[in-house]
Amino acid sequence: MKRGFFKVFAVLLCCGAALAAPSKLELREGLVSVAYPPGNEDAARRALAEIQAGLREFGDRLPPGDKPVYVLIAENAAEFNRHASSFLPGQVSALARPAQGLIVLQPPKMRRHGYEYGGTIRHELVHILLDRNTNPAYLPNWLNEGLAMFLAREYQFATPITIASMMFEGRIIPYQRLDMAFLTPGEEMQFGDAYAQALSMTRYLHQRAGADAFWRIVLATREKHFADALREHAGVDVFEFWDGYMRSLWLVAVVGALASGSFFTPAAVIVIIAFFRVRSRNRRTLDQWAEQEAADDAAPPLMTWEEAINREDTYIPGIDDEDEEY
Repeated sequence: MKRGFFKVFAVLLCCGAALAAPSKLELREGLVSVAYPPGNEDAARRALAEIQAGLREFGDRLPPGDKPVYVLIAENAAEFNRHASSFLPGQVSALARPAQGLIVLQPPKMRRHGYEYGGTIRHELVHILLDRNTNPAYLPNWLNEGLAMFLAREYQFATPITIASMMFEGRIIPYQRLDMAFLTPGEEMQFGDAYAQALSMTRYLHQRAGADAFWRIVLATREKHFADALREHAGVDVFEFWDGYMRSLWLVAVVGALASGSFFTPAAVIVIIAFFRVRSRNRRTLDQWAEQEAADDAAPPLMTWEEAINREDTYIPGIDDEDEEY
């Protein structure tokens, strides 16, 4: 009797679990598949439309190939947090697993304040397309994230203001430390200093190189490191690129100060001080990098004593001094 009771109880538990966790519905069009919980059809249709629009817009530069793109809309916070287990609850609203072609989203009704649903979807799509068209080991994290924001048209007005604030407070992140400020691309944190600087640097590179050369640099990272691609297609090395970017921040800071309404306050003076302080510090850093690179790449030439004293440019104290006129 007891055994039969437990069997019935187990069956009821299984049925209850099935009812408590309804299966996902699905929309599919071409390479794109969107799985969503009941009651979220509008969010699913918009996600499908955004992905398809992104593929059309970005496809010429970043073709998707023949691999599918999967979108999963979470039913609740618990389901989303299972996929975003490396983040604190509420820290991110979406993430991508580029190697799997997967985008995981919170529906708009779960995160209504400050949630740019369409821009977020396109941002995550760019990460997947970059994974398919470049080698992530060769593409810097800052450029990966910068491109995702640049193509998704995110933070267009927030970035100059954030950069201006970073200059006010001496928070510009040195180039050699910038990539460490990001996690794996596609599993990003909330918008902050590193993301503002990544977008700002991406815009600068696009403007300096021009659209065609810019994309040649990006796509060349499928087979070579960014530094080599930059040198080949833009004619500058990383040091020159960084120095030029730092020089450009003067204008960015002025625009940001104007946009934030702080230009005609003591902040204007702070901008000038911060600019020259940061520029001087980064100039010293660039010089140190160049000295180290020169020391690593070039050994001093060796010659005999006879060769040394017979060189026309050799100065011999006491002998050459006799011919000097003062």
